[in-house]
Amino acid sequence: MSDAFPDGTEHVSGDETTWQELQELLAQPSFFGPRLWVVRGAKHLFDQKPETWHISVAPGNCLLLSAITKNNPAPKALTQAISNAGGVVIKVAEPSWREAANWVRERLRSDGYTITRDAVETLILVAGRSIERLDKEIEKLELFVHPDNRITADHVLTVVAPDPQMNTFAFVDAVATRDRVKAFSEVEELVTRGVSPIFMIAVLGSHFGLMWRAKESSNKGITQDSLGKALGVHPYAARKALEQSRRWTFAQLEKAIRLLCDVDESLKTGKIDPVSAMDYVLVNLLAE
Repeated sequence: MSDAFPDGTEHVSGDETTWQELQELLAQPSFFGPRLWVVRGAKHLFDQKPETWHISVAPGNCLLLSAITKNNPAPKALTQAISNAGGVVIKVAEPSWREAANWVRERLRSDGYTITRDAVETLILVAGRSIERLDKEIEKLELFVHPDNRITADHVLTVVAPDPQMNTFAFVDAVATRDRVKAFSEVEELVTRGVSPIFMIAVLGSHFGLMWRAKESSNKGITQDSLGKALGVHPYAARKALEQSRRWTFAQLEKAIRLLCDVDESLKTGKIDPVSAMDYVLVNLLAE
């Protein structure tokens, strides 16, 4: 939509404005051509719940409320007010991995940049498949690599902010590669962002199981090109798990999986608290 408003697009965060302020902006006539107001994180706006959801849009103005959620979070009264004003509610599904990767490549190509295959895959794993998030991270990457227009996986890992919705990529990678300092640092960061240690332990259990299967499949002669299909995961995730598994023997992987299963059971039965469980897991997994 921004293409239709080349000189008049304003971005507003839903948690930094009020419905009354937004309504006043929309009601003002646009003397300098069409103006588009984009509210990102609009769910915060919906949570304000004013007495009435009156919508008055002056000619030349346009409002786009964006909210990343499975269901429409807008109150029925607002939905009705939007309909009365001639607006529509559009549900957009999250793109597939392939769709997101193609979009990233095309977005960068149009700006004169190239990106390696590993960098694309790393970007989607770290940032997620939200086009809105990917767009923000691409802007940061372009500024970071300029004037060199080629983006690599190292650039992505240096610049891109992890998906705030429980992205554990860096944490799992640190544990799987036995990086003790980074693992504890990532745990602290995840806890700060509200991610439960119970969730982190469950993710570790799943990943160590994947590492075992990747190592076993490789020993059976399954090639890296076929590994993703054999394991039922994305090829990049399969290659990554296989690479990490080479740092572990089968005996060490088995011990790690048993440890994670035992701790998971202790958490579910209340025998240990989540914070102590996380410390216990890391100390034992990363013991010299």
